Amino acid sequence: MKKEIERFVTTDPDELLKIRFSRFRSPEIAKKLLLDKCNQKDISVNQDLINEKAKGLSSIIDSALSYFQIKEQSLNARILSRYYALLQFTIAEEVASIENTVDLKVAQKYTEKGHGLNTLNQYIDSNFLDNFFCYFRNLGHFYHYLQQAGYSKDENLFIAERLKQNENISNEHLLSLSDLFRRIPELQNIIEEYTDKCPLVLHFGRDSTEVNEKYNERRELSPNITNTSPTTVTPQNNEKVKTFIAIYPSSERMTIEYLRELKTPFSNFKIKNDTISDSEYVTCEFHHSNEGSWWNSIKYYKSSFCPTSYIIPIFDKINDPIVINFALMYSLSILVRYLPNIWCEITVGKLSKIGNLIDYYLSVFDHVIPKQMYERITGKSIHISMPGGWDAFL
Repeated sequence: MKKEIERFVTTDPDELLKIRFSRFRSPEIAKKLLLDKCNQKDISVNQDLINEKAKGLSSIIDSALSYFQIKEQSLNARILSRYYALLQFTIAEEVASIENTVDLKVAQKYTEKGHGLNTLNQYIDSNFLDNFFCYFRNLGHFYHYLQQAGYSKDENLFIAERLKQNENISNEHLLSLSDLFRRIPELQNIIEEYTDKCPLVLHFGRDSTEVNEKYNERRELSPNITNTSPTTVTPQNNEKVKTFIAIYPSSERMTIEYLRELKTPFSNFKIKNDTISDSEYVTCEFHHSNEGSWWNSIKYYKSSFCPTSYIIPIFDKINDPIVINFALMYSLSILVRYLPNIWCEITVGKLSKIGNLIDYYLSVFDHVIPKQMYERITGKSIHISMPGGWDAFL
């Protein structure tokens, strides 16, 4: 089913989103959202459950918005308020689903067992971003949030017991701060100067030049071809089709060898030169289902603050941006709450560049996360135009 699109024109997208969210503070409007979802999906839900969900949804959204209200805050206060806002929004997403029985009473049973993540600090005197880790537990809110997304069936993602400081640990269960920051698409152009590593995000699009070159070759071999656009042989049955993809490296270190090592759906990487911009890019192949367009076969990411991007999956499985942001914000909140000496180094000491990175990240977070959570909670896309913009109302 195609998503419904809400279209608005405004000079302040953040304020508009706050207003759209605020209406769900009314249990009556929250209930209308749930009933509309039932009608659209032709699902019958017990009215008592609908009422409980509506009451819970209005309360939890009020809580989430309250954390976003205060704009002028110190860095540590911003981290905590944004983390708790995201925590509330993810609870709201579960409660707003008509395909489960989660209301606030059920959600509370999850949160009473913890947030669902833990951290491990192995930092001594260098490479802090590579030596402060988080990992997923098999209990608590985050575990059940991933369950809703279908990931919790893979128990290899989760650790049953809290890890001890000196325990011999396999890195396959650990995510460093560097791993997480490098997967934030909005940071892909600046992250290397902080981590000294490539982003784990690829800016990509369709490479039409490859198709045109193949067509021109066919024209030379068969001058009698009369069609005027590049074509491919119609695939049969479940046969996969090939689309040429262009990857635009954001770092000189993003070499062919580096790309081959990443977990991506792309193959056969080659360097090409764009004759118009006189710059190099990487062309590759994407083999996908012959049903629908190629972009329907890949999980891509796009926000107002970054180009169309592919996020390298964590644990080779998860590239959900909210999951990644949640793990990152949880880790940062632990630094603020429980590690005062390290936090001092981040704010006024030798790790101050990390404080600058966090500040930059939060400035983006405030603009992109509310929109993503609004769309997930409502099940609708929201398109916001500037007055007089080419995509505004005619």
